[in-house]
Amino acid sequence: MFEHLLHDTAFWVAIATVGFALVGFKVGRKPLLDMLDARTAKIRADLEEAERLKNEAQELLADSQKKHRDAIQTSQKIVDAARETSARIQKEAEQKLADSMKRKETQLLERIKRAELAAVEELRHQAADRAAKSAEVLLHDAMGKRGAKLVDEAIGDLSTRAA
Repeated sequence: MFEHLLHDTAFWVAIATVGFALVGFKVGRKPLLDMLDARTAKIRADLEEAERLKNEAQELLADSQKKHRDAIQTSQKIVDAARETSARIQKEAEQKLADSMKRKETQLLERIKRAELAAVEELRHQAADRAAKSAEVLLHDAMGKRGAKLVDEAIGDLSTRAA
């Protein structure tokens, strides 16, 4: 029964395959295992590098978020300070405007008072001038009517006083 197997090509192909596999396993096992170990080491190194980069990225992210929060707080402080300064400047400007308006009002009231006094003085002068002109006209009329008689009386008065 084994003789038949010795003439069968399939048997020899199977024996050759098994032999080849045994020789290949014996010779190729060390380089194959070394190659797999090297690949495993490279994958492990890549994983460690990836983990290190991940941790670094997380630290950078946390740092960036902290800087962002700080920047927001700083900008809020700047905005608040600007609002306070703006309110103070506006208040000062309103106070200066009120003071200026009060000063101008006082100046205008003084001008009005001086103008009133000048107008009253002018009216007094005009009234005095008119009174003087009226008196002159009245005296002129009276002198025109009674002028000769008054001259004669004045002369008579002088002669009685001289004596």
